[in-house]
Amino acid sequence: MILLAGQVCFAALPVAGRLALADIPAGVIPLVRTIGGALMFTLIAWRRDTLRIEKRDVPFLLLCALLGNVLNQELFIHGLARTSATNAVVIGATIPVFTALAVLVLGKEPARPRRLIGIAIAFGGVAALVGAEELSMSSAHLTGSLMVLANALSYGIYLAIVRPLADKYDPITLLAFMFLAGIPMVAPIGIHALATDTHTFTSTDYGFLAFLIAVPTVGAYTFVQIGLKRAEASLVAAYIYLQPLFATVGAVLLLDEHVGPRTLVCGVVVLGGVWLAAKSRP
Repeated sequence: MILLAGQVCFAALPVAGRLALADIPAGVIPLVRTIGGALMFTLIAWRRDTLRIEKRDVPFLLLCALLGNVLNQELFIHGLARTSATNAVVIGATIPVFTALAVLVLGKEPARPRRLIGIAIAFGGVAALVGAEELSMSSAHLTGSLMVLANALSYGIYLAIVRPLADKYDPITLLAFMFLAGIPMVAPIGIHALATDTHTFTSTDYGFLAFLIAVPTVGAYTFVQIGLKRAEASLVAAYIYLQPLFATVGAVLLLDEHVGPRTLVCGVVVLGGVWLAAKSRP
């Protein structure tokens, strides 16, 4: 249930992000999410008296913050602003592929055929759901597509390497330090975006930013980080295939998009693939 809740929260990002990008500069969103997440996670960790980390873990924590927070947010949001939603969903669904490859290359997990088959089935369901034949790699979308692909690579590697820190520290404490470390990394882009933007923020814009902090940031990262303490990285990554399914539901409710038979069938395929991957645990 924890991994499922995490993907519901993350699935809110493409829908809310697309709506927010209509008026809010792309560089502002990662800055606001990082500062908001840092404040929330730090406050919770401080109240729980767990806000401490060993100095020898700082370099590795900075690497994880760069891969799992900074690059993950910046590349996805800027990619989403430059490519179609279809491209972003299809390419973003490759995160489990990069995670599986990373853990295999690093020798962190054994290659279990059932899990690999489940990942492949789920990916096929995602590709069919969003219409892989519509995936555009034209010059108009190429930059955004490459950004989303780089985002998938970055987050996939993060899931593969963060386990030692996830096992050692409280999930909220680890997130607090990761988001704090991410602030100076995202600040230059965010401040520049604010300085060059002539748009006057409205109450709706602030509402979108508050939602982006609360749900796809605080909620999503918390659930995934807790899940990493209880499950292997490749299993956590496999649940990412549920994001397009949930995002489709959000698009139907908020954007009045139509759900046809293909969506229903592909949803069953995705759920079946994730179930098969989950059943491969030792």
